[in-house]
Amino acid sequence: MREKLLAFANEYAADMDNRGSDGDELRSINHPLVFLFLGDQTEEALRQVAALNGKQWNNSAGVVYLHVGTKPLDADDDRSLYRWTMPAAAGDKKSLRADLHKRFYQDEAKLLELNVILRKMNSRIAEFGRMYSHLQRLNIAVVTELDDPCNVLLPELTVLIKSVFGEHFRSVMIDLYGLLEEKQVEETYAFSSSLGVSFLRETDSYQDRGYRFEAMLQVTGEGIRLPVMHGPSPLFDMVYLLSNKDERGIFADSGMQGAYDIISGLNLLKNRKAQQELDPQHGAYNNQQFKQNMIPPDTDGRCYASAGMARVKRPDQAIALTALYHWYRLALQRLKENSASRDSRELLHELELEEGRSSRLAEELVSEPAKAVDGMYGMLYHPVSPSELKTMTLREAEIALFGGNAQTFFETNVARRAETALAQRGLPRELERRFRERVLNHPAYGFISGCAWTAETLEGGIAHELREQLRENAAHIEQCREELKRKYDERVEAQSFGQASLWSRLRNQLSVKQVVRHIVDEVYGMKLELLYLETKQQLLAGYIGKLEELHAYAAPFAERLRRLETALRDTSRSSISVTNDYLGRNINEFYEQVVKEIADELEERRGVQFYWEDRCLGNISALLLQGEEALIDRLIEAARKDLFSHRLFSRTFEDELLKRANVAASYDNREVLSKEDLFRDLYATLENEAAIRIDVYRSTHRHRYEEKYIFGDYQSEFVQYAYAVDHGSRTYKLGCIHEKKPSGIEKLNLMGGFRLDDLMYYRNGKIYYDTYVQNGYQFHGIELSGPEDRSSEPKALPDQD
Repeated sequence: MREKLLAFANEYAADMDNRGSDGDELRSINHPLVFLFLGDQTEEALRQVAALNGKQWNNSAGVVYLHVGTKPLDADDDRSLYRWTMPAAAGDKKSLRADLHKRFYQDEAKLLELNVILRKMNSRIAEFGRMYSHLQRLNIAVVTELDDPCNVLLPELTVLIKSVFGEHFRSVMIDLYGLLEEKQVEETYAFSSSLGVSFLRETDSYQDRGYRFEAMLQVTGEGIRLPVMHGPSPLFDMVYLLSNKDERGIFADSGMQGAYDIISGLNLLKNRKAQQELDPQHGAYNNQQFKQNMIPPDTDGRCYASAGMARVKRPDQAIALTALYHWYRLALQRLKENSASRDSRELLHELELEEGRSSRLAEELVSEPAKAVDGMYGMLYHPVSPSELKTMTLREAEIALFGGNAQTFFETNVARRAETALAQRGLPRELERRFRERVLNHPAYGFISGCAWTAETLEGGIAHELREQLRENAAHIEQCREELKRKYDERVEAQSFGQASLWSRLRNQLSVKQVVRHIVDEVYGMKLELLYLETKQQLLAGYIGKLEELHAYAAPFAERLRRLETALRDTSRSSISVTNDYLGRNINEFYEQVVKEIADELEERRGVQFYWEDRCLGNISALLLQGEEALIDRLIEAARKDLFSHRLFSRTFEDELLKRANVAASYDNREVLSKEDLFRDLYATLENEAAIRIDVYRSTHRHRYEEKYIFGDYQSEFVQYAYAVDHGSRTYKLGCIHEKKPSGIEKLNLMGGFRLDDLMYYRNGKIYYDTYVQNGYQFHGIELSGPEDRSSEPKALPDQD
């Protein structure tokens, strides 16, 4: 059940994300964009970045992707995705990168294939030209993992792509995104680090202001080769290094997902089509200014950048589960109120258990057998003289006259027939049928009322009232038995026999027939009264026994309904607890009020008992018989229809946050935060989660330059709060990318100016790299000078034959 609830919460969150995306001002890129994912290890990055772009950019269909690796990607129907499988190296692991580099130049057919693919991509961009504001400039984003051997061909592929696309665009800007997974526990960690260091050393040479590249890489269908050239200038406009460990030394729980978010966000930021220019003081992003500030003019240009991104969304999972809990809790409360609203007289009448009805039933059951008493007048009796009878008690007289035959006759022909009639009538079964039909199967009562009304302890409940009837009847039985005993102990001569014959009165003698009739009329008349009371007692006891059975049946189901409430509450609280503190606060209090407000509207419009309509929850007791999952399914369905479609669940992120901040709560409730507290925590969380995704040795190094951008509404209270936090002492540029985002708030932190030697990854991996080189490993396709020589260039161009 917990899994079903969590699945529902995730589905709701996904729906809200999609709904939020519709409401967000979807972003557009201003110029065409091409992604090159280089290496077999970038397949996941390709999938994730493409999905992010497709979800957040309204002209993402015009973005073109190229994957280059030694293993082909699975085919799909995406016409914007192109694949080129490079010749795989067949050599030793020791020379893997060098062999890949060599094979690239040797396989002319594959090189021609690459040229053709690039020109197809060019045509594809032209097909979507109307999506862009300008077609003068092309942006290229190259994404690779540092330890992927395929990136040995980075300059060849980059310069070739730039040359081919440069035929159609006046300006081609290329950025490099190096992905670094530092959390490695496999036995190949040292070799992987050596590969990453070798790539970083090569990249350091590519970014030199005097870097040149020339090779015969353009190939025609006739086998003619043409040169591609670059420089002297850095190969890439910007180089971003993104790790799964931030500058605080903390590994991200989401792995590389944050890096994929940054790649998508940076490409949008640098190439964003602004829908309208607002107040300049909010600091629009300027890529050239950022680059100039992070790379001082008196350096060799080998400076790198990184970024951190935080996306804070409405805690939709927690909201969904909390609302569902209060929705169910309210429905259960209405069931309990329905149960408490019926008094005992109404219940007894509804179930045909009034005392008068039970008395009449007992009379009906006894009336027919009672006719057999008339047969006792004709019973044979022993000859006993009137004088002897006169001195006897009625009990003695009965024994003298009939022995045990009178009692046997009564028991056989009257009492047993009444007992048989009671059993055949099946009155407890009739009660069960009525109880199930009018209580258990009634949507407004069900197991909650069924359990409560049959409970022994409920004052005024059905069982309680019947036991009161049973006690009163038992008292009458005891009284009747005492009267019968007294009657039996009376002497015959003390009886009043009413009309007697003249002869009997003159002789002052009793007639034996008179005594017989008197015994039948008086004694067995009282026994008939006692039989009626005992039959009624058995009837009431049968009713009570049946109610006990029904209580035993309903109680576990009622308990399951209560346990379901507990499970919903615990799941809700658990979901709240895993959210950030500021996002999890006030959720329970606020959405209790929201659900109550919506329910009040529905009750006013559709009636208090609308919960039990088929278009809402229906009969939850009947659903429970199918299992908790069936009830949860209906609960979710009704919540989606009646709760989550309401305007109160369509608030923007900030509005919802502010409403929760102002939720009414008791003074001593420390769980409820003020608006200022919520904004403070939100700001701190965004800043912490947007920590720069690279671990540098000197985090406050001399050339560190930072810019920070919030994606949100300029006029929102939170953005105003963010601008005021450290105003006057701010050491970084703060900007706001104006977007009315109902689904959440984003923050992007940029940091640049660090050098290769500042990287902890490089400093640690250099030891492995040097050791592997000493052991005969060849990591480069070109000869590199030492990293300490900052003006170094490749010593020779590769063999192009």
